[in-house]
Amino acid sequence: MEGDSVTLLTDVNIKENDPLIYWKFENNLIARINTEANIADVYCNIDRVKIDDRTGSLTITNTSTTDSGIYTVEIFINKKSTKVFNLTVYASLPVPVISRETSCSSSSEISPVSKCELLCSVLNVSRVTLSWYNGSSLISSTSASDSHINLSLPLELEYEENIYSCVSHNSIRNQTKHPDLGRLCQPCSGKTNHTVLAVAAGTLGIVAAVVVVCVSRKCRKTDKEGK
Repeated sequence: MEGDSVTLLTDVNIKENDPLIYWKFENNLIARINTEANIADVYCNIDRVKIDDRTGSLTITNTSTTDSGIYTVEIFINKKSTKVFNLTVYASLPVPVISRETSCSSSSEISPVSKCELLCSVLNVSRVTLSWYNGSSLISSTSASDSHINLSLPLELEYEENIYSCVSHNSIRNQTKHPDLGRLCQPCSGKTNHTVLAVAAGTLGIVAAVVVVCVSRKCRKTDKEGK
């Protein structure tokens, strides 16, 4: 992971063998040891890259994703030998963020069992897989192979007593987030308050109109009888 230290080993005893050692990163010379000339040099990132003068091993401290790549060490004792290291440094792995994607739909007015759409997201990640699980069963997943991109993964679920989780993971680490269904997925309770109020107001209007008509007819009948 970013910020860690890594040591690439040569398995050489310099005092016993007096070797000539060359370290290369992507075919560019970055360090060397010449025991005959009593030289141990580092040519890049000298504050983070060190070469061991007893073994010739290379140590990189405070690693970053830019340190990822092919490292080659050439060792000359009686003959040339080569070791190759493929180093991958992973960026810090964020905890997923889960949000509700939509509010109650019109269909939820018909049935008390509603569906909830969630969105799980991680930002600015590299070489990460994002997955939804129901218990230990994988529901869906998506991956990022490029550097520093945003990942999102939707999930549609019904209100059930299930253990859902969203997991971001790479080859060496994972981060898990469980959705708060009680907060994110409140069931839609039949018709909304606005609908109930509208129906009630309409009903009252009709009743009021009928009463007015009845009263008006009664008044007219009374007037005629009086004459």
